[in-house]
Amino acid sequence: MTIVLVHGAWSGSWSWRDVRRLLSAKGYEVIAPTLSGLAERAHIKPDQVSLQSHIQDVAGLLHYEDLSRVLLVGHSYGGMVITGAADRMVERLAGLVYVDAFLPESGQCLFDIVPPYSRLTQESAAQAHDGGQSVPRAPQANMSQSDVQQAGMQQAGMQQNGDAARWAGLFSAQPIGTLRQPYVSVRDAKTMDVSQWPPRHYALCTAYKGSVFHQMAAKVDGQAGWTLSQFDAGHDVVRTHPHWVAARIEEIAQNLEIAKSFSKKL
Repeated sequence: MTIVLVHGAWSGSWSWRDVRRLLSAKGYEVIAPTLSGLAERAHIKPDQVSLQSHIQDVAGLLHYEDLSRVLLVGHSYGGMVITGAADRMVERLAGLVYVDAFLPESGQCLFDIVPPYSRLTQESAAQAHDGGQSVPRAPQANMSQSDVQQAGMQQAGMQQNGDAARWAGLFSAQPIGTLRQPYVSVRDAKTMDVSQWPPRHYALCTAYKGSVFHQMAAKVDGQAGWTLSQFDAGHDVVRTHPHWVAARIEEIAQNLEIAKSFSKKL
């Protein structure tokens, strides 16, 4: 089984560095691509990048690397991306994992899911940053918790763990088109239709109080084709608690392999 890790907004492959190393040490093939316009790919101009660009980044990776039995994992904004990539490449997937991540319906963009004040704050920040093309990451070290929530989608957990300085220089402005463009299913697949998707898991970060991700978790709780778990951590769990995240992903991968083996015996 190959594990593909998709990062969240403002981030890059580096966000998964510790998780990737832990899973690789367990013998898994692990790929953590950086999405267009971010981190080492920030040379791609933001007006050329959309959600579709990021979906194609991941779908193209699966196609050109000829990957199969893929466990596709997305953190935060990465949930938008893995949903779109899975919709296009569902035959190559073993399962999907949403780590405190967005779960869109076809036709929804990220700005449709977050509270209206979040969209207004992000758009205002983008206008001030570069004329509205990309959203800078909020300088949370100087913000109250309520300001953090109003500023948008991330990253309540980071300051709690004192790692702000470690990562501050690695974040990139997020192309605003990735937040405005809707995910549209090419299969006319309903997000909650179990027959149209591989097994899915949602891992909620409970310490990120009041986030939209609690609504995502409630939506899938008890639904066919879904399993649900929790991390007692803030939203940045993939960086602040990589051992927890790697162990959870490994557990899910093992369960999928057991299920596959069992189905072959039937």
